[in-house]
Amino acid sequence: MKFLGIDPGKRYIGLAIADDQVNIAMPYQVLDIKENQSWLKELVRIINQEKILKIVIGRPVGLSGKPTEQTRITEQFIESLKETLNIPIISFDERLSSKMADKLLLNQKQNHSVAASIILQGYLDKQS
Repeated sequence: MKFLGIDPGKRYIGLAIADDQVNIAMPYQVLDIKENQSWLKELVRIINQEKILKIVIGRPVGLSGKPTEQTRITEQFIESLKETLNIPIISFDERLSSKMADKLLLNQKQNHSVAASIILQGYLDKQS
């Protein structure tokens, strides 16, 4: 089974892919929402091309565990995907994944796909 990890942001959507045979999440791609108005079509194309069977989306919450503005934006993002796709979509606590990615990379755009891989790896680790 192939998984797609998603780190949705205000401008960029980070993507990571993992296969349950290997259980290692790898950064895949970053979609730029502002430059690509048809980002949802591109996401669906990637899901079909890569034969993704489950999606794990980072759900941001404050360090206190309370929802933030970004939490509400992400929940709307998840709902729009659920209306479009017919595969399981799971939200996973992503606290500090972006900060971890920032420490690994200096390129702000690439950080989103690394953050997506951190989110997906966290999910995979909890499943084993």
